[in-house]
Amino acid sequence: MAISTRDRLICGITYLTSGLVGFIWIIITHIRRDRLPAFTRFHIFQAIFIYILLFLAGMIINILLAFVQIMPIIGPIVVNIAYFIGSYPLIFGFSAINFAIIALTVYLSANAFLGR
Repeated sequence: MAISTRDRLICGITYLTSGLVGFIWIIITHIRRDRLPAFTRFHIFQAIFIYILLFLAGMIINILLAFVQIMPIIGPIVVNIAYFIGSYPLIFGFSAINFAIIALTVYLSANAFLGR
């Protein structure tokens, strides 16, 4: 079964907007009582769950860093490493973590645009 251009666009834009467009599209199709194709449903829910997991991982890492920060010897070392990975601009002005998230987003949206 061929995937429509509209479904590809919705899925690709869903990744680029952290799942917001997909969430709105689910609401619109539910109101119109249309059936959401499996391809579109998969990519929308994948985008939403990936960005929820990224948000939760960031929260957990910040909580753990708050506890590790007060340790006498290990604390400053771990905090400096976390700062270097998460906040220090390395690649095109982005930190390593931000660049990885952007690369993941571009990869997933390109695959959705191509219909994979």
